Amino acid sequence: MADPAIHELRERASKLRAFAEHVQELPDRVHTEAARMDWSGPLTDRVRSEIGTWKTRCGDVADRIREEADRLDEEANRLTQRAASENMPR
Repeated sequence: MADPAIHELRERASKLRAFAEHVQELPDRVHTEAARMDWSGPLTDRVRSEIGTWKTRCGDVADRIREEADRLDEEANRLTQRAASENMPR
């Protein structure tokens, strides 16, 4: 039977990747909608710039979340290898 800790690490990594996708998609929707709008005014450039900044920051956060998910998967792999080596006949 697989170690529950390994399963838990992989499950958390999967959830983190899904969360990263949501973080990435959130500003994409706003950016897309703002691009479709025909609007102008004294704050237009500022608002578009802030949306772009927000999109970049969310992308950076999503990347960090994915890195944490990768770290959890690496730990799960390490534990799997260790368990396999401990169960090998000597």
